[in-house]
Amino acid sequence: MRRSLALVPLVCAALGGAPAAAAPAVTAGLDALAPDGTSRGGCPLEHTDVQVSVAGFVARVSITQRFRNPFPDPIEAVYTFPLSEKGAVDTMRLTTGARTIEGEIERRAEAQAIYDAAKQAGQVAALLDEERPNVFTQRVANLMPGAGVEVHLEYTEPLRYADGTFELTFPTVVGPRFSPPGTPDADRVTPPVTPEGRRAGHDIAIAVAVDAGVPIQAVTSALHAIDVERPTPTTARVRLRQAREIPNRDFVLRWAVASDDVQSAYLTHRTASGDGYVSVVLVPPRRVPAAEAAPKELVFVIDRSGSQMGAPLDKAKETMRWILDRMHPQDTFQVIDFGSTASRLFASPQPASPEMRRRARAYIDALEANGGTMMAEAVRAACATPAGAHRLRIVTFMTDGFVGNDLEVLSLVQQLRGTSRWFPFGTGNGVNRFLIDGMAKLGGGEAAVVLLTDPGDGVAGRFWEKIASPVLTDVQVAFEGLEVVDVFPLRHADLWAERPLVIHARYRRGGSGRIVLTGYRQGRPYRQTLDVTLPELEAAHAPIASMWARAKVDDLMAQDLGGLQSGTYPKPLEEQIVQVALAHRLLTPFTSFVAVEERVVNEGGVQRTLRVPVEMTDGVRYEGVFGDPGGGKVAQQAAPYRARGMALAGTPAPAAESLAV
Repeated sequence: MRRSLALVPLVCAALGGAPAAAAPAVTAGLDALAPDGTSRGGCPLEHTDVQVSVAGFVARVSITQRFRNPFPDPIEAVYTFPLSEKGAVDTMRLTTGARTIEGEIERRAEAQAIYDAAKQAGQVAALLDEERPNVFTQRVANLMPGAGVEVHLEYTEPLRYADGTFELTFPTVVGPRFSPPGTPDADRVTPPVTPEGRRAGHDIAIAVAVDAGVPIQAVTSALHAIDVERPTPTTARVRLRQAREIPNRDFVLRWAVASDDVQSAYLTHRTASGDGYVSVVLVPPRRVPAAEAAPKELVFVIDRSGSQMGAPLDKAKETMRWILDRMHPQDTFQVIDFGSTASRLFASPQPASPEMRRRARAYIDALEANGGTMMAEAVRAACATPAGAHRLRIVTFMTDGFVGNDLEVLSLVQQLRGTSRWFPFGTGNGVNRFLIDGMAKLGGGEAAVVLLTDPGDGVAGRFWEKIASPVLTDVQVAFEGLEVVDVFPLRHADLWAERPLVIHARYRRGGSGRIVLTGYRQGRPYRQTLDVTLPELEAAHAPIASMWARAKVDDLMAQDLGGLQSGTYPKPLEEQIVQVALAHRLLTPFTSFVAVEERVVNEGGVQRTLRVPVEMTDGVRYEGVFGDPGGGKVAQQAAPYRARGMALAGTPAPAAESLAV
């Protein structure tokens, strides 16, 4: 018989010390109660530890999740969590007691079958699935009363670099997703959210070791207090000041360097057998200011759904007002807002006259956040009107990206954008960066994330500078004198920012040659060459093989994003992804990691399934997500919320209890 769960509030200090005077009480964790009112214990996920090692442009990230069963009967813990959308996950280990079991990469269905068999047999087992490139599900079966296990994951990713600053982002929470009716996998990207005023019970610690290879200037964290050590001019050691942080916002670490010190570079890896791998970073030239601004058509798309209530929508409005005030008289513009439906301000784009800008400001100021996130409708609205003749159409798309049909949205951008250039702005402290970056990549523009602590005018100013004068157009990359194959990305968009091109390739055999970057800089030909030697043997830099595999998988996935969303992805493409993933131990939508302990610890395999709740994303209001019956976003996760919100994304898997209810 299933036992009901209830919550016991435990008052504790707010983040960073004593609670602010007006701050609501926050619980130290969730406590489940049996029907007789006795305590059953706390959350099965206790702690996440993150260790990051940075070398130049590349980060190696290690995550350890510590699970423990606080209940008097066996459980299966299910935890949905984010990782970097650019990360190549190639390692998983399960530690139980003194034993460590290396995770094996298998086809997803086969991994599920292995896990289910171990679960039924009473063996401790772990299963790691990729739901999106930035959303993952960890399952741990046969956690016995009082027992603990650790699951260790590793991935490699290229760092962001622009205008003299490196940026490392580690996401800590999956934001509350809205999924339109019919989204087939909505439950897999929609973890339960803790009720307002309560904690999920688990926390996070992060440490970063940076070896920049060039002198480091300022080291800053946008959303967390940190402690920084500087052993040498080119290195830094960073830790969260609060070792047990609430995982409810992105960890964003930035370090400035002298831009003249950063040069184009490459890394190689090759074993005695098989192909070699090379990752190349080509640093573009500095921007040349435009002599005069070309006429533009600006389409402003702003998300006013429930999760944007309060600070996120205010930040989007602040950013948009700055851009409106600086449009040129020869520009035209349109404003589209969306929640449960999409609306246009004008019947057609209007000149940027003082009167039209005044009307736009009044319209934007009056926008209120509520309802669902019918983002696909907004994309269609933005693409419905053909671009004006002799005008560059720029689409700015301001959203947190909290949707479950993100693959469908990206497919529409890819299919419908025409000649427009898309510049998405992720507004908030824990946005869906996979969607934001994907819109820019498929839309031929650049992405930006506007944190709630960022000045809106600074982000808007950088955007305005980009669209006034691209760094390079008609970009081409060629390998001369090198036996290189399978180069990704296959195509290069215009470079709008002083942001490097990152290229991954395989090579058949060693040799010397050049990599040549060409394009047009303010209409004049530009050429950059990088001398390269590809070795016959290079034991170092093994993770770049995973980055190449991730790049190839991303290219294959992009060939039918709509099919990937709907479950009709072509079998030949799926098989190509599987073969790449199995050869490189890579987690993908079609491959999973599974680890099984040989010993039987739970005779009969009888256990309850508990979904680990996540924190509400910092800056997102509960009333926006779970508010009025027409505005609830993910209320299907918890029965107490169903009366107040719409069940739009399906329901959690049967027989799964949630500590958030």
